[in-house]
Amino acid sequence: DLGLQVPNDPLYSQQWNLQAINIEAAWLATAGSGAIVAVIDTGVTRVPDLQKTEIIAGYDFVNDRPEADDDNGHGTHVAGTIAQSTNNNYGVAGIAHAAKLMPLKVLSRGGGGSVADIAEAIRFAADHDADVINLSLGGAGESRLMQEAIDYAHEKGVVIIAAAGNANQNAAGYPARYPRVIGIAAID
Repeated sequence: DLGLQVPNDPLYSQQWNLQAINIEAAWLATAGSGAIVAVIDTGVTRVPDLQKTEIIAGYDFVNDRPEADDDNGHGTHVAGTIAQSTNNNYGVAGIAHAAKLMPLKVLSRGGGGSVADIAEAIRFAADHDADVINLSLGGAGESRLMQEAIDYAHEKGVVIIAAAGNANQNAAGYPARYPRVIGIAAID
């Protein structure tokens, strides 16, 4: 880990979200070194501010190929929030910038995807040494297939995090609603 408190990324001062979670104190303990975070989303494109971030082999479950390129932009944005290259005099900072990213594409260019692909990606991540699975996606329906995949990953010691949803309700959608998943909501 870089052991830094205030990175030199020029737009860091505008990242109110990082200030809100007291990230600088957390960085004194860790910046995610040694952790693998599976980003189950639309894929990841190595944009300029991900150049120094280690991206390991993932998979594209939409097109059934090893390259999990992002043709939507959402997955790349999520990956950047997690582990954007930091202290590189460019752009913004990432929360766990020393972590490795595993891109797993389950959502198409239009943002749609299948429960089967998401469940398969969860199992893939668990079988390929992911420490954390990030699911910034969700829907209204419950699925036994998804629940079994989450249970499988949990039993392997993987931390599973999912978005509560953007419905402005005091309830989470799936997969955030499942037991063994940490549901994350916005504060504004």
